[in-house]
Amino acid sequence: MTLKASLEDLAEAAAGWDGVSAEVSTASKELFNGSGQGFQFGWFAQRAGIDSQHDQFISSMISAMSNGVYQLHCMAEALRHTAKDFGATDASVADEFHNPDGTPT
Repeated sequence: MTLKASLEDLAEAAAGWDGVSAEVSTASKELFNGSGQGFQFGWFAQRAGIDSQHDQFISSMISAMSNGVYQLHCMAEALRHTAKDFGATDASVADEFHNPDGTPT
């Protein structure tokens, strides 16, 4: 089995995850506009408890999206670290772990 990787592809994939992270971050900031605004549904909605349910839902969404931003950032960092490690590996290191025919030692 041969492991092949492209430094450019790893960097591009990391940038892609960074892009998704930025988009999720932007979307979560939009939710802040609705945070604590459940009272705007009016008196009847407050009597039914809709206002607090709305606020709880928005808070949960903000928390989930913030966690998502962090996880997406971690994915990008993992890809960058993999590219860095892969880039630091050269033929002399590979020779320490493989026979001349490419089989593991």
